[in-house]
Amino acid sequence: MAQRVMPVLLLTDLDRSGCPAELITAWLPGAASPRLFFRVAVRETESWLLADRPAFADFLGITIGTVPDRPDELTDPKAALLDLVRKSKRRELRQEILPRPGVSFPVGLGYNDQWCRFVRDHWETGRAAKASPSLARAVDRLARFSE
Repeated sequence: MAQRVMPVLLLTDLDRSGCPAELITAWLPGAASPRLFFRVAVRETESWLLADRPAFADFLGITIGTVPDRPDELTDPKAALLDLVRKSKRRELRQEILPRPGVSFPVGLGYNDQWCRFVRDHWETGRAAKASPSLARAVDRLARFSE
């Protein structure tokens, strides 16, 4: 297994699971390798994107007041994110991130590319961790993991 040679980061969404501990137990019923860093975004990784409210609002060209201030408490962060994209003044982002009319796929073809660009160029971990307790725990655990 890869984690025998190098540390492995496994990041997943909580989605419909009851809590992170239940999900981790279901995925790793036995003892995990100490080199495996397994984190669960509550409820979806999109909540971590929303957590940097100033950067998110600026990226989409929307007002900061429309961005939720407690993204970990959202029932469906991806839906909230997509609703905010629909309000964006940036047509190219709407075209890339949102699904095309009549298509059954839930997001646009550029969804991952645009959010990767957002994280790389705009998103700040420290600022986002202040609004997302699940991200704050992951950042803290990652800092201890790397020591």
